[in-house]
Amino acid sequence: MPKALFAVVIAAFVVGAAAISARRMPLMPRASDPSMPMMYEISTRPWLYELSGKYGRTISTLRDIPLAELQAIQSQHVNYVWFMGIWHLGAYGLNHDRTDPSLLAQYAVVLPDYTTADIIGSPYAVTNYTVNPELGTTSDVAWLRTQLNNLGMKLILDFVPNHSACDSPWITTNINYYIQAPKGSGPPYDSSKYLTNGVAFGNCPGSTTPWTDTAQLNYWNQDTRSLMLQQLQQIGNMADGIRCDMAYIVLNDLFYETWSTQLNSWGWSRPSTEFWADAISQVKKNFPKIIFLAEVYGDSQYTLQSEGFDFTYDKELLDRLKANNLDYVRSWITGNTASFFAHSAQFIENHDEDRAVAVFGSTTKADAAAMVVMTLPGMRFYFQDQWLGYKNKLDVHLRRATSESAISSVTSMYTTLNSIISDVSFTSGTWNYCTVSNSGDSWRLMAWRWNYANSSKRLVVVNFSDASGSGYIVIPDVVSDTGSDTVTITELWTNTKYSRSVSEMKSSGLFVVVDAWSSQIFQYP
Repeated sequence: MPKALFAVVIAAFVVGAAAISARRMPLMPRASDPSMPMMYEISTRPWLYELSGKYGRTISTLRDIPLAELQAIQSQHVNYVWFMGIWHLGAYGLNHDRTDPSLLAQYAVVLPDYTTADIIGSPYAVTNYTVNPELGTTSDVAWLRTQLNNLGMKLILDFVPNHSACDSPWITTNINYYIQAPKGSGPPYDSSKYLTNGVAFGNCPGSTTPWTDTAQLNYWNQDTRSLMLQQLQQIGNMADGIRCDMAYIVLNDLFYETWSTQLNSWGWSRPSTEFWADAISQVKKNFPKIIFLAEVYGDSQYTLQSEGFDFTYDKELLDRLKANNLDYVRSWITGNTASFFAHSAQFIENHDEDRAVAVFGSTTKADAAAMVVMTLPGMRFYFQDQWLGYKNKLDVHLRRATSESAISSVTSMYTTLNSIISDVSFTSGTWNYCTVSNSGDSWRLMAWRWNYANSSKRLVVVNFSDASGSGYIVIPDVVSDTGSDTVTITELWTNTKYSRSVSEMKSSGLFVVVDAWSSQIFQYP
């Protein structure tokens, strides 16, 4: 959902790493920490529209997708593909998105030459969890999943827990599934907050601007919880993973913060358990290998990990990189555990965020941000066309962005980076932060090590600053593979080999010099 609407609540959650650490929740027991996969998000309808132009023919359904396109994604070492926005939408949301003055002004900024046909409606105003007929049928989703699985990739689909479309059939089935205006307050009801039947528009903590294309579900009603669990089970039968939109705002505390007046008026009682703990455990009973990804902001990351999410958005790291303060970035990385990061999803852009090149102001700086987040533990989360170096935002309501040319240097960088981080050391290894020291400009560098079973080891050194940095990094797990004190290490960006002393690397450290907005990644024995 658009993040401007809940900036207030995010700001309230931004606190120092030490303070956050004190409030961490224990992780729910798992057999083992998940591996650290790569995920590629596709905005489905715009992507098919883009492919239609590329191939010179209509590509409108999932089964129309050329297999070469899936193979191209697989060649970048992707593990999961999130096809965002495949569910059934209603006429109410499309009309809303084509007539709302604030949205029309927004479209004019990101796509000055937009037409009405370009406005395809928000994929987050879902009427029900059947496939949008524009995209095909359930069997077409099954076909897509099979093609991905045959290529060694898995399918992720959306779940929007907080709200439905305003014309969802659930409203007529049982209006008590939804939050309603306080008793005695109408009709007529405040049209800025409620539908004509008194059902509240969707909203989140701290926001005074509801999502007026959506109807707010009531998570203190057990019937609503049962209904939404049914939807999750249905999605679980179709996909290998579920991305849960704005997952944190249905947590009991935050839900009450947003809807206390309405809940109290109608006599709803706080549930004894959290929805997510119950729902995830139930879905995983039927689909034990499925993964859950949570969109979340603020320190609810810790709570959602403890409730069973395999991965949670780490927007905090992106915000700190955007602030351009290395101490701020470093304190987040060092102030959290490797386990926390292993259950985080790292990104520098997605369908909600502006393009990284636009945010960071240059391809060079955006590339450096990617070098930071994609070499940390957790899910590595990419967005459609990120590897092309685009800077123009693809608005979630539109089928296209302003046209631009790909930047070959960015594509080359990501191709190399994705190959590097596909190694088992990055996907299943143990991560440790490293201190860079003994040089006046060593503060410019951040470093960490990866080690998989002492058989595959990597050292990452990133310079996320505007000048060269240098320093020593102690490598305690380096060993001789030659029987002598001298070993060969390889810098993987350039494939340059160096002979270095094992004893010096273990004691004083490996000396590195790294240019501004760049990195070095070493393979060592």
